[in-house]
Amino acid sequence: MHVQLKLTLAASPDTVRDALANPEVMVAVTRPIVVYRSEEPGGFPRRWDDTARRVSARILGVLPLGRTHVDLRWYEVGDAVVQEDTGRGIDGSFSIMRIRHRMAVSKAPLSSGLPRGTLLRDRLEFHAGVFTPFLWPGLWLMWQWRGFRMRQLAPTWTKR
Repeated sequence: MHVQLKLTLAASPDTVRDALANPEVMVAVTRPIVVYRSEEPGGFPRRWDDTARRVSARILGVLPLGRTHVDLRWYEVGDAVVQEDTGRGIDGSFSIMRIRHRMAVSKAPLSSGLPRGTLLRDRLEFHAGVFTPFLWPGLWLMWQWRGFRMRQLAPTWTKR
């Protein structure tokens, strides 16, 4: 199954790509519904790289979801830059899930005279055996929240 978003963000594609490489952005767009914490000795890195990083998550900061890895790679498809996470669960709810999370960033098409921004396509494919259909409503809600927060925060992101 999957959940997905297709958003136009008020920031340049370079700024959005840069923001997605920042762990603070991952934390900010899911809070307070899901609160992520680094499980690495030095905390979150300043920038995501191609090293798998352990994180834990809690619903509303209270109910543990478990620990997983953020394991990213980047590649291009046409004019889009894709950030893909295929991290695996370590324990808790994450341990029963297989995921493939892709965020594709490209220039937004010109429409209705609005300034051009960024088209972000955000798709999470997940499999959890017999639990898969029961996880979908919560993940769909989480994705709606992510979209709302990304639209709110994108104008504040600056390229670092």
